[in-house]
Amino acid sequence: MHVWRLVCFVTLAAAFSLGAHAQQDADTVKQFWPEVDFYIPLNEKFRLFFLATTTKDEETRDNVEGQVGAHIDYHLSRKVSLRTGYRYGFSLGGSDPFKEHRIIFEQTLRQPLPRQVLFTDRNREDLRWVNGEFSTRYRNRVTLEREFKVLNRPITPYGFAEVFYDSRFKTWNRNRLAVGAQISLKRGAPLISLIHPKKQLVLDVYLLRQNDSRSQPSHVKALGMGLSIYF
Repeated sequence: MHVWRLVCFVTLAAAFSLGAHAQQDADTVKQFWPEVDFYIPLNEKFRLFFLATTTKDEETRDNVEGQVGAHIDYHLSRKVSLRTGYRYGFSLGGSDPFKEHRIIFEQTLRQPLPRQVLFTDRNREDLRWVNGEFSTRYRNRVTLEREFKVLNRPITPYGFAEVFYDSRFKTWNRNRLAVGAQISLKRGAPLISLIHPKKQLVLDVYLLRQNDSRSQPSHVKALGMGLSIYF
């Protein structure tokens, strides 16, 4: 099977799964996850990355939770990049107060495949202080994506799968499956072929299915929307 046919199959299967499981599971909720990201280049190797996002009860039962973060990225080569940063999570309302300090480390490998498909393998380690209690978490995400031009505007459909190991439970407790697309709001400029996009506005829209054996609700169907601003 050609790589692109495989990508199409995985994308269709993911979309079907996102819809079908949400209807079948009684313990499934629908949520909206907005996010804004800022990327500020320092030189050809380093850049700063800031984010602000909200979710509904990701770590607690009855909260809207906010998160802000500051990071530094280092691009070792066109295929390998590293990230380290700090994120602060907090409850915006609800009856279950929540506060988290998180230090993250990421290692990302990008590998071009035939048919102009890009494979990305991201490994991430979290050091977390959730309401004062320390724990660690490991996350691995694999992504397949391909860039197209529509009316001279780059659009990048993608699909990813991610698994989580949480030291609090000593198990692989969470997984995510998503399909989406990144849309450049600036005509003509490529997206995934660049390591350091500059002066770009990118809209990211996706559907995500999350399953978690240690939280309530156990299943989340999320519509995510992010705006990435590259200076």
